[in-house]
Amino acid sequence: MIHKIKIQSIAGLFTGLILVGCGGKGSDPIPAPGATVLSLPANNTACLQGTSASGTTASVSFAWRSAGNADSYQLVIKNLNTQAAATYSTKDTLYTASLAINTPYSWTITATNTSGKTTSNSWKFYLSGAASSSYAPFAADLTSPTSGTTIASNGAASVQVTFQWTGSDPDNDIASYSLYLDNTNATTAVITSQTASAATQTLTSGKTYYWKVITTDKVGNTSVSSINSFSIN
Repeated sequence: MIHKIKIQSIAGLFTGLILVGCGGKGSDPIPAPGATVLSLPANNTACLQGTSASGTTASVSFAWRSAGNADSYQLVIKNLNTQAAATYSTKDTLYTASLAINTPYSWTITATNTSGKTTSNSWKFYLSGAASSSYAPFAADLTSPTSGTTIASNGAASVQVTFQWTGSDPDNDIASYSLYLDNTNATTAVITSQTASAATQTLTSGKTYYWKVITTDKVGNTSVSSINSFSIN
């Protein structure tokens, strides 16, 4: 009887060791990384001078703060004239890229690990080849209606739609916005000049619409946003 008890106790202890050794309780999963804070180039920078400038390109250093639990980072730089984006991967919090001059850009940092990823806010800057007294505005960010959305008419023949966007300028001298809206390619101006960054239009149901915004500064420089589309069912 005594031997039986000892054997059962040893067997129970052995089973417990197996459960612990094989992850019976398990370890807490690594949380997704926190969002990083961008440092350089500063947001809405005017006449940013890169290093080692050539005739058409310049080297620009990007810096950001480390994010908690991050294994690596993805730097995404978008040319705001062409909307073309380039992605660079690094484990550091500093990266240097060669970019075309006389061009506006936006950039973000995505912190990644095995559990997920977190993307920072987007910052903009203008890479100047030579000093200028005035720079063109950044292309407006279209915020509503978002591209691809469908607005319910609830059986009504027409619907009032509010358009919203965000403008920014290296010189902080935006003078006006123009709203373009139609059913084909957003080439019809429905508002030629206003200072507000929102406008409401009454639109016919059952159609697809395309819209964009042109921003003009006080000396006449302009920029054109991307085109968003939406439908009213």
